[in-house]
Amino acid sequence: MYIWWTDHWCGSLWRVPGKVLSNHDEIGAETRAHRRAYNAGMEHFEGPAAQVDDCLRAGGLVVTASERAARALTAAFHRARRADRLTAWPAPRIRHWQSFVREAWDEAGQGAGQDDRLILNALQERALWAEIVGASGAGTALLEAPRHRMAAMAMEAHARLCAYAPQLLNESARAGWQADAAAFSSWLSEFDTACRERGLMSAARLPQELRSALPHEEARPLLLLAGFDRRMPVQTQVFDAWGRWTEASAGPAAREVSFFEAADEQTELASCAAWCRRMLDENSHARLLVVSQDISERRGEIERAFLRSNGAEDFEFSLGLPLGQMALARGARLVLRWLAQSIEDPLEEHEVDWLLASGQTAGSDAESYALTGFMRALRRRGLERTRWSLESLVAQRVGVSLPAAWVGRMRQARGRLEEFNRRPQSPLAWAELVPQLLEMTGWPYPEGSRRPLSSAEFQVLQRFQQTLEDCASLGFDERRMSWDEFLKTLGRALDETLFAPESHDAPIQIAGPAESAGLTADAVWFLGANEDAWPSAGSMHPLIPFDVQSRYEMPHSSAQLDWEVARAATQRLLASAPEVRFSYARQAEGVEMRPSRLATQCAGRSQPLPAEFAGPQAAEPVATAFEDSSQIPLAAAGTGGGSSVLTFQSQCPFKAFATARLNAQGWEPAQVGLTPAVRGKLLHEVLHSVWAGAPAGIRTHAELAAKTDLRGFVAEHVGHVLREQLPAGVREQAPQRYLELEEMRLTALVTEWLEFECARVPFDVARTELDVTRSIAGLTLKLRLDRIDRLSDGSLLVIDYKTGDVSPKVWEMPRPDDVQLPLYAGFGLDEQLRTELQQESGNASEDETAGQVGGLVFAKVRAGKMCFDGRVGDAKATLLADLRPTKGLVKRKLTAEEMDGWRQYIEKMASDFVAGCAEVYPRDLKTCERCDLHAVCRIEENRPIVDDSGADAEIEEAGDE
Repeated sequence: MYIWWTDHWCGSLWRVPGKVLSNHDEIGAETRAHRRAYNAGMEHFEGPAAQVDDCLRAGGLVVTASERAARALTAAFHRARRADRLTAWPAPRIRHWQSFVREAWDEAGQGAGQDDRLILNALQERALWAEIVGASGAGTALLEAPRHRMAAMAMEAHARLCAYAPQLLNESARAGWQADAAAFSSWLSEFDTACRERGLMSAARLPQELRSALPHEEARPLLLLAGFDRRMPVQTQVFDAWGRWTEASAGPAAREVSFFEAADEQTELASCAAWCRRMLDENSHARLLVVSQDISERRGEIERAFLRSNGAEDFEFSLGLPLGQMALARGARLVLRWLAQSIEDPLEEHEVDWLLASGQTAGSDAESYALTGFMRALRRRGLERTRWSLESLVAQRVGVSLPAAWVGRMRQARGRLEEFNRRPQSPLAWAELVPQLLEMTGWPYPEGSRRPLSSAEFQVLQRFQQTLEDCASLGFDERRMSWDEFLKTLGRALDETLFAPESHDAPIQIAGPAESAGLTADAVWFLGANEDAWPSAGSMHPLIPFDVQSRYEMPHSSAQLDWEVARAATQRLLASAPEVRFSYARQAEGVEMRPSRLATQCAGRSQPLPAEFAGPQAAEPVATAFEDSSQIPLAAAGTGGGSSVLTFQSQCPFKAFATARLNAQGWEPAQVGLTPAVRGKLLHEVLHSVWAGAPAGIRTHAELAAKTDLRGFVAEHVGHVLREQLPAGVREQAPQRYLELEEMRLTALVTEWLEFECARVPFDVARTELDVTRSIAGLTLKLRLDRIDRLSDGSLLVIDYKTGDVSPKVWEMPRPDDVQLPLYAGFGLDEQLRTELQQESGNASEDETAGQVGGLVFAKVRAGKMCFDGRVGDAKATLLADLRPTKGLVKRKLTAEEMDGWRQYIEKMASDFVAGCAEVYPRDLKTCERCDLHAVCRIEENRPIVDDSGADAEIEEAGDE
């Protein structure tokens, strides 16, 4: 049987399938039986639940301290009705404090004509406070963001006065206030004047106004208060003015109370999640409450722990996240910012990456792939920037094109905005334009795209529209604002609006101590009950005199008050479930913690966590593990990457396979100004220009020594390179003075290096930036040798420029960490090239060293630390005559045996790569620390195989161009 939905309770008539019961006593036994069948543990709360039911049946009204408590009581009421096997019932009159006050105000007729003042919403009131603060002497020097933060503080201070000391709203009562409090007092007087003149009223004043507006002779429904740990004075005054009210009595004290001690926060959290899983396994209808003092800071950690032990549908948080962090809202905000050419700051690179990858403006999968492919092509060409305007991105030519349909939609929306943005508009006009612009771009997903909105996304969309309407309400004072101002206002509103998806009434509720007011459960676990966190401590408000806050017992005005509030919350939690558990971690963030004295008073001394509360053990693998020795040979002989392919093969075969064959790359963020890679490239180009020979460069040591104005000579080459080689993005974004300083720095660095080379044994430069192609064990590589010098004995020296602190130890066998220079010396300088260079020299010497490899060295071009480091056959005779015998260049000579060893090893690495050898086998731990492929190789699952025995050198890794 069904009953009709009505707005009022139909006497005491309740309908149960198959029979009609006329009063509470008759239905008691049967409904209680149904309720126990639904939730076996809730008989502990039969008293409080019966109070709520009795109040509602009598036509009363339940008022809760928070919106969360109202939702929880409403959900519990509906569960009970379903347990009673009812098919329809009236909606319960359960209101949280703010909605109760507003509803009572409306019912009293104040909002329908007797009082025509506009009740300001939070955004409107903040704007009014910001206007007053900005016009004051203290606020004129504040930038926009600090001004709005100060306005929020003033708004909060005003709300505290309204709630705890309304008599101080009278200006004369604040006559003695000084310093910051005096500034706030003057702002408050101006706020009162503005509200009076414009017919406005703060929502914080509404309870005071309601108290005086309620007729004394009118009989009103009984109020049942739930979840009020501490009533504010204004609340008590309103309830007294209402008439009959009472507080819901607490249930009986918990039968089982315990206090546990964990080694650390991770163990504590894992144990709590495992306990919840065990409780639900024992009783699938159990209602569990997890209380944590720092949910906002630890939300991600808590969520991961509960996902490991419980399903995603088993728990939910009572506290939402800022709406601006939700994907759709964030995407809308970025699109709106990007459309304006005149905006102060274009989108950051990571914001553009995210927006294009999210697909929120992509009409199809193909369009989404094209957008992300375009960003990848930018990076491959080294064209990344820290910030991108829409037009600058569209103007890039990288070999692939942005989808024409996408470009058309974005330009159409931008054109519409330009038409509208010729003059300031009202907030309402801007709010009406926003949906039009977003629809033109295709946000959130263009018509015909790959998928519809999910339920959560639809809720985000609705909440975004509500926030947009709140921003439109700023036109209450007929103000006008620019598009940039409106966007900043919308951005602040999105960041300050908390969003939580519609509750799915999960069995595990995760809440803060204050948010848990009014909630009941079968069991409660209180996390983080240490002395520092519970009772929680807070600071006094900086805009209200401290003695005033102490006198009127405002929040956090004394340690004793914090203790009393925490004790009331603790007692309420102890009465909200038959089983309550407290816990704390002995060590948190590296600091030893002590148990909360308040928890100790309630639950006794802390005890070690029981074994049954241990965190989840690793699940047995579903798949069967086996040794995969299969290899996929390289189909084509050539590959990209130059010498880095074999260096990576030596460091970790999988790294070479992923980078050279799968084209996997690290995604480093663009940097402001010149990156180390760009600086290194510019240095190479300058030195190449210097040693290029006639007409502008030089080729020999004698020509270098003959330069009388070495700095001027270098400056010409630096200027030429910066004009020709500086990336366009850097030239457009970097200040001119920055570029001038970079030119001076590079000139000084190269000049110092050439002065160092003047002290060398005479030499000439045979080649610079030499491109060669070599085939090694079936692998074709394109190599670029920085420089080849011809030494005094006719031998050849292979030089590689480095700006970092590198060491020849990276070449050491049996497993080198870098094979770049050994590869250049052993294969780049093949017999044909050596013969060619010897013929060019005109050296007819029959010395056996002529035309042979005489050394391979790093040229460390570092200010104040210029040097060579590597292996040379006879360094004192051919490189630097003043080298001390203890220097590594003298002690560790280059030998034929060492060259042969490198050649054989490099051939093996090339052969392994061609064969498809790609196992995850890093050389040492530092190989993994420098790698960006962890998500692909899953190294954490194979950590025991890593050998750290060779981790003794930091190197600068750079592939050939």
